[in-house]
Amino acid sequence: MILAAIAALAIGVQAQTAGTINVGDWDNATTYNGSYFDMAPTNFYLAHTGAQMIYTPDLLTDLDGKQNVKITGLKFKFNNETFEEIVRNTKVYLQEIDATEFALNDDGIKQFFDFGELISEDRLDIELVEYYGEDCTLEFPVDFAFTPGKSLLVTIVFDAEDDDNCTSGSDYAPFYTSGIRGKAMTYTDNWESFVDYAQGTDWPNATATLGCGTNVELPVTEISYTYEEEQPVVEEGFFLVGDFNDWNQTAEGGRLAFDENDKLEGVELAAGAEFKVIAFDEDGTIWFGGQDENNVGYFLLNNDLMGQGIMTVQGNSGANFRVEEAGTYNIQLAVLRDFNGAVFMIVTKEDPSAISTIGVDTKADNAYYNLMGVKYNSMPTVPGIYIHNGKKVVIK
Repeated sequence: MILAAIAALAIGVQAQTAGTINVGDWDNATTYNGSYFDMAPTNFYLAHTGAQMIYTPDLLTDLDGKQNVKITGLKFKFNNETFEEIVRNTKVYLQEIDATEFALNDDGIKQFFDFGELISEDRLDIELVEYYGEDCTLEFPVDFAFTPGKSLLVTIVFDAEDDDNCTSGSDYAPFYTSGIRGKAMTYTDNWESFVDYAQGTDWPNATATLGCGTNVELPVTEISYTYEEEQPVVEEGFFLVGDFNDWNQTAEGGRLAFDENDKLEGVELAAGAEFKVIAFDEDGTIWFGGQDENNVGYFLLNNDLMGQGIMTVQGNSGANFRVEEAGTYNIQLAVLRDFNGAVFMIVTKEDPSAISTIGVDTKADNAYYNLMGVKYNSMPTVPGIYIHNGKKVVIK
């Protein structure tokens, strides 16, 4: 049998995967019922607000063991009952820290953290009248490399362009977690930005007289992230896959690799088991046996395989081989690497009393085969490329 197969390459793939972490019950959370001055990440009641929020490792356990993690987004949820158009200039700062609490100074006053790295800034312009009575979201796309096992400190600053651009205190209600108190602190002022306060002489103290909330619950938050999964490097060569290993095409046991001589020996196959030979192209695409003009994997069949312990499943494109007789099989690939990777496959069933060849044994029958698997009992007279005794022969 002849089958066209692409050249196999060594492939190491870094697969990027996306995920989200919900801090609090996003779908069933309740709105905050405390002071509307102390709402994180903002309250829209005052022109200048800010918040710092600590997302501790126990809230970020989904990231444990993941490689090359990036925080890609922060989303908060609030209920709107205002008719205002709210305009805010926003800044988002992120940093990873070891602390899980806000520190206290000698007088017992909680201390803000330094803001960290400015990750994004944008202008927020919301016609809240269009969303009256609805649950809305505040979303901040970010790009921040993060180390699992650390705490994530989020600082968000909101500044109105017009100090009168505010809502009523009862018209805005963020959704909060339950029982995660003391992991957020807030800043509110009608004249001075949180950024300006951080440059002042009272920094980093957070006191009630400065409009600061110091024992605030974390708002319900959705944290988006990506990470990279290291895929095992696949050694150069061909592989056998089949339902004897549940078609599990991973390098960790799901493939049986042919050796450097393109041999695979001692494969235990049950009756009815199906298999294919696969290889990879430079893009990591799996081809089953070979490819046709439409880049579809396929096997070309030879009648000598039929009725001798191996048969094919119906269908041309991507057809499988099926073993009719259980046993131990050896497979030899004669790979014509200088001619489009064409492959000549010989399948032999081991037998304690005798070795019977199942398939095409060119050394035994001395036949010739063209590249479509047609058998010639004598040397062909039509010029072309043929297989004879497992080797390429050019007849002119």
